[in-house]
Amino acid sequence: MPTLLLFGGSGKVARYLTKLLRAQNPPWTVNSIIRSNEQVASLSALGAKPIVQSIEESSVSDLASTITQAEPDVVVWSAGAGGKDGPHRTDAVDREGAIKVFDALAEVKFKGHFILVSAVDIRDRERKPVPDWYDSSDIQRSDRMWTAIGHYMRAKLAADIDLRTKNAQRNLKYTILRPGGLSEEPGTGRVAAGKVHLNAMIPREDVAATIFACIENPGTIGMAFDVVSGDVPITEAVKGVVERKEDTFEGFY
Repeated sequence: MPTLLLFGGSGKVARYLTKLLRAQNPPWTVNSIIRSNEQVASLSALGAKPIVQSIEESSVSDLASTITQAEPDVVVWSAGAGGKDGPHRTDAVDREGAIKVFDALAEVKFKGHFILVSAVDIRDRERKPVPDWYDSSDIQRSDRMWTAIGHYMRAKLAADIDLRTKNAQRNLKYTILRPGGLSEEPGTGRVAAGKVHLNAMIPREDVAATIFACIENPGTIGMAFDVVSGDVPITEAVKGVVERKEDTFEGFY
């Protein structure tokens, strides 16, 4: 039975992913790291195995111990402060917490697939050019996002840069998935992936399905790519990104 370790298991994308994995034949074992005992019952009802552990308070060694005990085939980072409780907590989770997990995976010499859920438009806006596929609408959207949630975007950027630039030392088989704005709409099973436009949203259910498509397609290892709602079935869209080698982070950090 395949096993997944999920950081941020109480989030909506994580819950959709848990349902999806538990519905497979055979069903996946989903070890789900959550912050609070109050979340245990609802995660257990989905078929997950909750692990109550504070990412903020855990050391690298603490996290490494959790990874070792779970024995996962795949690890997914879907945790985040969600902009709550101010910039300090955003740094503690979205930047420092993620980097601690990278280091913990390296400490245990994790050989499976690691998927980091990031966000579209995570890039160095000060020192790198605007992506050449952006139109005027994308530029305006980018400006609005970075004005409204710039601290969050910078925290995500720091984590993504750390994962990519230090991987010669860590030797992780990672994928960075960068979804657009998240919606509550039911999933459609269809997306646009790679060089996308920023004004399109994406249902959380489709983000979860795209994570699963990345798990099933090892060609995504070493890549970072964007995904929003679109017209292409998810598995085909992910396959297309791999075939085109369409990395949307390279050259922008």
